[in-house]
Amino acid sequence: MQNFFNVITDILIRENAELSKETIKTYRFILSKFNRCFPEIKCDQISPQTIYLFREKMLELGNCSNTISKTLAGLKILINKARRYGVIAGNPFDGIKIKKVRSSRCYLTTDELKFLFQQFLNLHNNLSKPENDAVLAFLFSCYTGLRYSDLKSLKETEIRNGRIRKEMHKTGDIVYIPLCEQAATLLGISHSGTDGSVLKVTENSYFNRHLRSGARKLEFYKHIHCHLARHTFATTCLSLGIPLEVTSKLLGHKSVETTLIYAKYVDAVLDSEMKKFQKL
Repeated sequence: MQNFFNVITDILIRENAELSKETIKTYRFILSKFNRCFPEIKCDQISPQTIYLFREKMLELGNCSNTISKTLAGLKILINKARRYGVIAGNPFDGIKIKKVRSSRCYLTTDELKFLFQQFLNLHNNLSKPENDAVLAFLFSCYTGLRYSDLKSLKETEIRNGRIRKEMHKTGDIVYIPLCEQAATLLGISHSGTDGSVLKVTENSYFNRHLRSGARKLEFYKHIHCHLARHTFATTCLSLGIPLEVTSKLLGHKSVETTLIYAKYVDAVLDSEMKKFQKL
C-alpha cells in the first residue's frame, strides 16, 4: 500500500492550479505535522484510532485547542481527497467530532486607531524601512479591510479614481472599496515596488515582528498582528453606523452572517440598537 505522505503530496501537485498558494502552504504544513507523528504510515493504516493518537500527540506538544481543531479539519480535507481518488477506502474520521473553538476577535477601538494613525503620520521617519512598511500596510488594512494576502498582492492598476477594485486572493471574488481620506493619505506615503505593487508586505512572521517593534517606537503598546487590522475595519464600520450589509460587501463576505460576528464586539452598536426600545 502507498505511503500517505507521498500520496497527498502527489494530489497537491495534481491540484496545484485549482488551489491558492496560501491553501497549498497550509495543507503542506498540516501534512508535514502529521508525517512527523506517523512518518511511514500507509494509507490503509489510517484509522479513527490514528486520528485520536494524533490529537493526543498535539496536546502533548502543547498545541492549543484551536490549533488542534484547525489541524484536524485540514487533515480531514486531505484524507477526503485521498478517498475521492480511491486511495483510502473507509472514513478514518467516522464518528470523530472536531471541536469548534471560537476565539475572541481583537481589534483597535476608534480612539486607538486614531492615535496610531496620527503617531505614524508624525513619527514614521523614526522607523526603520521594514517597520515603516509594516505599520503602513497594517493601517491601510484598518481603513480598507484588505486581508494580508490581498495587501501583499495589491497593484497600482487595481486602484483607480480613489477606489480599489480587486480580485480577492482567498475567494476569487471581486471586492470594491472606495478609499477613505486616511487610506488615501497612507498611499501618498507609500513607495510602489518595481513590480507595480502598492505596499511592501513581507512573510507573515517577519511582518508582525516589524509591525510590533514599529508600533512601540510610536508609543503604541497594544499587542497587534496583521489580521487584527481586518477586524478593526469591520468593527469601525459598525461603530460608525455603516449598515451591516454594506460592511459585509466591503469585506467581501459571501454571507451577512459572517459579518454579524463582529457586531457583538461593538458596544456602541449595541447601545445604539437598544435605544430603539424608546420608540415603543
